[in-house]
Parts: sequence; structure tokens; C-alpha cells
Amino acid sequence: MEDIKSSLSDVMNSIYLKYKLNFYQNLYYDNGSSEDSLTVMEKFCAEAIFALQGPTVNQLAKFIRVSQPNAAYKVNNLVKKGHVEKVRSQKDRRQVHLFVTEKFKEQYHVNYRYVDEIIDCLQDKVSDEELETFKKVLEIMDDGVLEHVSEALHRENNVSFTGQYHG
Repeated sequence: MEDIKSSLSDVMNSIYLKYKLNFYQNLYYDNGSSEDSLTVMEKFCAEAIFALQGPTVNQLAKFIRVSQPNAAYKVNNLVKKGHVEKVRSQKDRRQVHLFVTEKFKEQYHVNYRYVDEIIDCLQDKVSDEELETFKKVLEIMDDGVLEHVSEALHRENNVSFTGQYHG
């Protein structure tokens, strides 16, 4: 059993590394020199806002481990460039939540194209039955990892996280 665990670990780390490399390649890609193009740090902040699904500036600051004024500055730049919007909470009108805009999502989809390419490649190499089994395994992993990540985010940053993609 230890051999399979080691083997699975090697494969998962290899996949994760390749996905990260693709992500970093796209993160550092210069999306133009226009006024509304994003710096790497701005892309990182927008990615975090997208993943956290509506954090407050304070929650974002805690998550990315910067001061609240620093996070507010970054958020204001993202708002000015049209990549993030501030939405006042319906429950507590004093709170403002952050959400990425369609403009950001359009640029972000480059990461999902990579996933689509992987799925296309898998469809050419394995049966539909194997794909269905693989999907079930991924769903189990997602649920298990999600639970761990969600608890850690809530504990460390008071951020709720569903982990579901809402593109």
C-alpha cells in the first residue's frame, strides 16, 4: 500500500506542478500595455477575490497577508481598471464585498482552456467509463480537500469558501 501511496503522490505532484507552470505562464503573460492591464500582484489579488467568492477587503488582506490599507489600495486599482466591483452587503450595510467582473472572468478563462485541453486529451486516450470513474475520484478529492481548505480559511481569515466555480 505504501508503494501505491508514493506512486500516487508522485503523479499528483507532477500534475500539480504542470498546472502551476501553466498558471504562472499565464499570470506573467503581458496582457497589453493599456491602462487597464493588470500587474502580477493585481492579478494575484483578483484571483484571490475570485476564489474567495465575495470577501471583504479585511478578509482579502488577511488571506494574502498584507495590511488592510495595502489591500484597499490594490482593490481600488482593480476597481478603477474594471476587474473588481464592490457590492454592499444586504445583511449588514456597513460591509462591502468584492467580486470580479465579467472583464476579469474573460481574461481568467485562459486557465480553464488548459483544463479543457487536458480533458480533450483524456477523451482521446481513455474510455467513457474510465472518465466517469476518474470524475468520481476527482469529486471525492474535491469534497475532501474542500472541507480541509474551507475549515482553514474560516479559522484563519473568517472567510467562507464553497470552492465551486461560478464562471
